[in-house]
Amino acid sequence: MKYLGQPMKRKIDPRLIRGQGRYVADIQFDGTLSAAFLRSTHAHARIKGIDLDKARKLPGVVAVYGPDDAEALPFLPVIFPNPNLISVTQRPLDRTVHHVGEPVAMVVATNRYIAEDALDLIKIEYEKLPAVSLLEDAARPGAPLAHQHLESNVAMKIRQSIGNAHERMKEADLIVSHRFDIGRVSCLPIETRGLLAKWNFQQAEPTLEVYAATQSQHEMRKILAESFHISEHQVRVIAPDVGGAFGAKAPFYVEDMLVPWAAMQLGAPVSWIEDRMEHMMSCIHEREQIHEAQLGVTKHGDIVAVTDKGLASTGAYVPWGVIVPIITSTLIPGPYKVTDYSCEIDVYYTNTVPLAPFRGAGRPQAAMILNRLLDEAADKLNIDPFEIKRRNLIQPHEFPYRTGLLSRDGKPQIYDSGNFPKLVETITHEGKYEHWRNLQEQYRNEGRNIGIGTVVCIENTGFGNYEGATVRVEETGEISVSTGAATQGQGHETSLAQVAAEVLDVPVEQVTVREGDTAVFPYGTGTFASRIAVIAGNAVYKAAQEVKKRTLQLAAHLLNVPADELELSGGFVQKKEEPLTRISLGELSHAAKGMPPGKTYDLPIAPILEATDYFAPEGAAITSMADMAVVEVDPETLQIKILDYSSVHDSGKLLNPLIVTGQYQGGISNGIGNALYEEIVYDKEGQLLTSSLMDYLVPSSTEIPEMAIHHIETPSPLNPLGVKGAGESGSIPVPAVIQSAVQDAVRQMGIKVEKIPVKPSYLKEQLKKVQELAEVTVN
Repeated sequence: MKYLGQPMKRKIDPRLIRGQGRYVADIQFDGTLSAAFLRSTHAHARIKGIDLDKARKLPGVVAVYGPDDAEALPFLPVIFPNPNLISVTQRPLDRTVHHVGEPVAMVVATNRYIAEDALDLIKIEYEKLPAVSLLEDAARPGAPLAHQHLESNVAMKIRQSIGNAHERMKEADLIVSHRFDIGRVSCLPIETRGLLAKWNFQQAEPTLEVYAATQSQHEMRKILAESFHISEHQVRVIAPDVGGAFGAKAPFYVEDMLVPWAAMQLGAPVSWIEDRMEHMMSCIHEREQIHEAQLGVTKHGDIVAVTDKGLASTGAYVPWGVIVPIITSTLIPGPYKVTDYSCEIDVYYTNTVPLAPFRGAGRPQAAMILNRLLDEAADKLNIDPFEIKRRNLIQPHEFPYRTGLLSRDGKPQIYDSGNFPKLVETITHEGKYEHWRNLQEQYRNEGRNIGIGTVVCIENTGFGNYEGATVRVEETGEISVSTGAATQGQGHETSLAQVAAEVLDVPVEQVTVREGDTAVFPYGTGTFASRIAVIAGNAVYKAAQEVKKRTLQLAAHLLNVPADELELSGGFVQKKEEPLTRISLGELSHAAKGMPPGKTYDLPIAPILEATDYFAPEGAAITSMADMAVVEVDPETLQIKILDYSSVHDSGKLLNPLIVTGQYQGGISNGIGNALYEEIVYDKEGQLLTSSLMDYLVPSSTEIPEMAIHHIETPSPLNPLGVKGAGESGSIPVPAVIQSAVQDAVRQMGIKVEKIPVKPSYLKEQLKKVQELAEVTVN
């Protein structure tokens, strides 16, 4: 193809590199006021009294709002309800707080400095309530209730099964067990959350204009309209440049309601930009789960049965339902043939920041469980870890493959396509697996602890609901593409332009993509779940095909040539056999608008070379990946160093391999942070101990290794372009492959690695336990 599949540089990068990005914090209107929030210092408490008078009297303060002022505002909606979910959502400035960092008062002032000073003048008397912050504590009988009106801390009990795993387990020649203690992390985009709201009340029909760092501008518009009892066409939400999101900017937060509400109350623009400490203590977290899993295999390593019992935290509320542990429960079998499987995950409320999808969204947890169990079985059976995985993979001829489970949307889970053995073959070759195994023996003889980790896993991408696009030929010959998607750095303005350019055969430079604005395209779902290439890309494709059809019809009429004798080429429609007989797209666009007023429209197409279409997938497109990591663990300090990292991905047909490779690099870097460094920590009272980047360790470029990334392409049959998602898949295998490698490195020490992140301090604790047990045994 001329444009699709080509590794083109991102169109947006020169502007961003020159510092010409336009983020929420860069946007100002005359008279813009600044908001700041007073946040709870308690994990669970009732406000007995609050004194706002001194804050209101501070010069420069325009308004101060507390619980009494916000009583008319509604609770936040549950974005993904479930009939089995006991849902509790947040209420703006509620009198009862359920986690440290929850907003309890709001100050609006002429600038942020004054607003912050005013927060110090607010006096609150709290009645402290029993709090539960640790996941295993929340699950214990008689635990403090995270919400006093509930009978227990259980938000939902998730059950998934195939066959009869517990009975089949009795037939296994070998049963291995493993505990997975997966830590909580922050999404941590470089740009924190922020909003600027303006209430245009002097118009005949007042309108609310909101600039927001959001992944879901249409969802935000819907919630704001419902909350303020105005129509959706009175609300415009614009997502300008967004400095990363990774899931943090998909939910709707109480600040998203309070800032526009304040603008409507005051009749003035109101802005709020989250600081980093606020982000750590109020923006969603993810990952936290604990699993006890078992794998039964034959003596040849064939899977007989898998069982899993898990705990998951949803924090204080369910802003997105509990789809993260639901996804985990459905994807533990992953790319492997599992005929008998049982999974029970109990989800608990805790007095901590709510959890919602973060890059990977439950899949990194799922990828760990069966891959690591297979590692342990391979060790016991003296089979190579990659070999035992290869033996159990679903084969190419078995697609579409029905897993027997229900997907997160409640429909049967079906894998559309893939070639999992080819992933293993490719990573074995490209990662130099045999070479590293030979080196491992050599290095171990020299006293070096070298470990090799391997993982094969999947991601279900391109979930609905739908996305749409409008493609239009302008009189200049430019192609305009409008879509309901919003970008946070994924490169939509390039990859979606490539789709339109391919269909209409114009240079990519002539295609302009406009998105992230409810006024640009009326409806959309949002940018998350590795879905835009799959769903918006195919909407652009379908709309462009319709424009192509109309363009050829119009050109045939004007050139007096049958349409089947014409073709699009380089911004023109030309006769296939006589290329000099041609007309430009710009001329055709001008002609399509018809004759001057008063003349009858007599062209064979609808006016204007434009088409709008939507794409709603019938199921998920399955992206798959195989990763290999080589690590070294220092025998004295137990510091972990990554020596080599290789990854092979199958994301179907690649729209732009350069962009996809960049997504994998970013995802792997993200995963390395989760695997080795990052962890949100609370004490038993619900106090956040990692509230700044001094406490929450993030890897820099010096900790991220060079990585070899390779692609195979198995087109999806579920969409015309054959594409699968790529935005999250880089992060999914990393915690599993790093833990696998570390375990391989320290197995000879007797250490069993059960925690993510794997830190030197954790390895030291485990080694100490091994040594103490050895002393007891000797004595």
